[in-house]
Amino acid sequence: MLAGFAAALAVSGCAGKPAVPLDTLTSAPSVATSPEAQLRDLLADEQRLNDVFGRLVTSNVELCDGQFVPSFGFRLWSLEDFQESNRAAAQNAFGLTDRLQVYAVPAGQPAAVAGVKPGDVLTKVENRAIAEGEEGRVQYSEGVTSGLLKRGRVAFTFERAGKPFKVRLHALKACPYAVALAVGDEPNAATDGKTIFVSSGMMQFAKNDQDLAIVLGHELAHAIRKHPLRNAGSDEGPRSTAGRVVGAVTDVAAGIGGAAYSMVGGMPESRRNSIAFEKEADYVGLYLAARAGYDISYAARIWQRLDDEYSGSSSDHPTSSDRYDAMNRTAAEIADKREASEPLLPSDLPAS
Repeated sequence: MLAGFAAALAVSGCAGKPAVPLDTLTSAPSVATSPEAQLRDLLADEQRLNDVFGRLVTSNVELCDGQFVPSFGFRLWSLEDFQESNRAAAQNAFGLTDRLQVYAVPAGQPAAVAGVKPGDVLTKVENRAIAEGEEGRVQYSEGVTSGLLKRGRVAFTFERAGKPFKVRLHALKACPYAVALAVGDEPNAATDGKTIFVSSGMMQFAKNDQDLAIVLGHELAHAIRKHPLRNAGSDEGPRSTAGRVVGAVTDVAAGIGGAAYSMVGGMPESRRNSIAFEKEADYVGLYLAARAGYDISYAARIWQRLDDEYSGSSSDHPTSSDRYDAMNRTAAEIADKREASEPLLPSDLPAS
């Protein structure tokens, strides 16, 4: 399991392994030529993913139904997070041991501002030495809880190039969701309601951060609006402990709109839910991205590109232009609210 508790470091302790069986950076099969280079490339994607996701989850706490976790803005791992077949490559690529080491520092977050960098080794929390392995993760959680309850901030000691340095970090509030890089060439993203999975193929497809923010905003909207849980009892049945996985981009691009809209009444409940959920995620997701400071004026273009290149991958129904028209209307709605200095809050949301 990954320490660091996703983009937000949860006080309650380490999150478990993702419920959806996807290969991530720590479990992806190594390439024969240079597994170290493969891991470094994936880590670069992981850092960028955390940069964008960190902005989204800390800018939209107001829309997360009163739920939040403290975010210091760094993620931790150790050698035990990697499958045994990948550990030698991880040691060579990152100098990993059983000590907890920083591997991603989202830009603009407290840790980044304080100078914490990937590769720093966590040695103390609240002046208490951190052990290796699972014991260290428990000590981390206890120290964070203690510091936040006593002073509203936490003292961390890191080691870099053999020299210790100490930082005191206040936590930002963040929506209580995780993000994970899933290894795969196809551009895709999905959520089980707890974790948002974004493929390495999507990272290459969405080279512009504002496009990546649109994709992540869409998936975060699924999680915030509890679509996986609301669909968990569908005729397809649950596909993870959090609920049914929803919002897979290939499904979004190919399966919503067109002929699908004309036959909604005869569809299974799960399919009707899917159409409604995707439309809602489009709408709310644009607000999430806009509130995080991303330009959403051309939001429909990444979905159009996906439709043009991947529309045949998961459905016989073409994507309707109605979907893109709706996204353009939402972008105009947001622009109007900005001009009128109105709060950027989605309008007329159905109850969760």
